[in-house]
Amino acid sequence: MIRTFAAVALGLTMIQGAAAQTAAPPPAAMVQTDDKTVVATVDGQEITAGDVALFYQSLPPQYQQMPLDALFPQLVERLVDQKLIAKAAEQSGIAARPDVKARIAMLQEGMLNQIYMEERIKAAITEEKMRDAYQKMVALEPKREEVRARHILVKTREEAVLIIAQLEKGADFIKLAKEKSTGPSGKNGGDLGFFADGQMVPPFSAAAFALKKGEITREPVKTQFGWHIIKVEEHRVSGSRRFEEVADTLRQQMTENVFETEVQALRAKAKIDIKGAVGGKIQPIR
Repeated sequence: MIRTFAAVALGLTMIQGAAAQTAAPPPAAMVQTDDKTVVATVDGQEITAGDVALFYQSLPPQYQQMPLDALFPQLVERLVDQKLIAKAAEQSGIAARPDVKARIAMLQEGMLNQIYMEERIKAAITEEKMRDAYQKMVALEPKREEVRARHILVKTREEAVLIIAQLEKGADFIKLAKEKSTGPSGKNGGDLGFFADGQMVPPFSAAAFALKKGEITREPVKTQFGWHIIKVEEHRVSGSRRFEEVADTLRQQMTENVFETEVQALRAKAKIDIKGAVGGKIQPIR
């Protein structure tokens, strides 16, 4: 509910006008959600710096691109408005309505779900556990040699021979690929990324894997696509990816596993009776 209010109340005009406010920005300590420093009162109700920091954290990502210091006065004003509106709603009797109670309960349940799972996931996915999972993942990956290569593709052997002569005189491979290559990778300097033996057509693959790092084919390589000049940028053994390369993917996989394990454990301890509409009537379906 706070996030929805923030998205509506904290409009672009307010953000752009932040610099015009005269209120002094808060000290660094006031960015903590547990800061009890009182920054405003509304009919005796206190608003603390911690409330403001929490409100800031609930904003959509585009607003959080601005520092809290820049938004602090405006956030205080929005929290004042929020308290006034909430008080008016209570006085009007809205809070006693069954439909409102149901919506509040659902929002509260959703927030509890989020916090509970965030804490379980944080406890389960430590740096040490991620490193252990990484070692197991790398150990299980099938090992194969891969090369990263660039190529320049042209229509005739004569064109390819002239380009090789230019390269032997020191011409820049990437520049020539962008200028001369007819293949789709030409705009990227001929970069084909990493590939294993057999992933390219046989003549191309054989020529690429015969080259050492930094070497260029001395003779054009013919395939059904035309004539290629190939340069190998790097050799590697797959499965040797660095931790930093796979950390995000690994964290996502571990998060999904923790979530699924936690939910299944809770289901195993619970009595669940799900009902569905059968023939226009609600009936138990399991």
